[in-house]
Amino acid sequence: MSSTPRTVGATALALVLVGTAGWLGWWQLEAWQARRDAEARDLTTLAPVALDEVMGSDDPFPGDQVGQPVDVAGTWLGEGSFLVSGRTQDGQDGYWAVTPLALESSGGDTAVLVVRGWSADPEVDVPSGGAELTGWLQPPEGTGAVDDDPDDDVVPQLRIADAVQRVDADLYGAYLVAQEPGPGLEAASLESLPEVGRFTALRNLLYAAEWWFFGAFAAFIWWRWLRDERAVERVTDSAT
Repeated sequence: MSSTPRTVGATALALVLVGTAGWLGWWQLEAWQARRDAEARDLTTLAPVALDEVMGSDDPFPGDQVGQPVDVAGTWLGEGSFLVSGRTQDGQDGYWAVTPLALESSGGDTAVLVVRGWSADPEVDVPSGGAELTGWLQPPEGTGAVDDDPDDDVVPQLRIADAVQRVDADLYGAYLVAQEPGPGLEAASLESLPEVGRFTALRNLLYAAEWWFFGAFAAFIWWRWLRDERAVERVTDSAT
């Protein structure tokens, strides 16, 4: 088939459409990946901020702030202390030592649960007095584990709903893992780091698929048109 201005123009247009669609699809794919990377970023090494800058006492847990270091100051509510069982560290079973901290910023009306550290021994000291500390923000747990003995100070999970009855203050819907462990304790490991949601930036991924489909469709139309042109040309040549 000879190259005519018509076929050259159609081919050039097809190349532009396919190239543009491919580039736009790639751009949307990169946007999808960038948003997922942003959601999964590790906040644990960032500079600490005040807890009230991240969430209020009545706010739901901000899912994009898992692991954010926060500064708090207040007074230990030692009578509200308890242990969380089933915490393995370096292959050894143990406990988290948890104590509510009545926050100075609210005049003691609000409190946040603080994991002061880990211990293999359930006999740990209960803190008292004032404290200033930095901890990593963590979401409350909800594994559905059943407390076999609700009358003791050992629980199977760190649920805010279970801790409310131990504290005469408005509890935050989160807890902190102290960066510096308390006396006689080892630093507790973080249970939660950011996870990427299944539908995060899904729109960008769908846009990428749409652009690539459009590019493939443009290439198909060009191929069909070129095939028909060749068929017409063959018929014309045979007639002459």
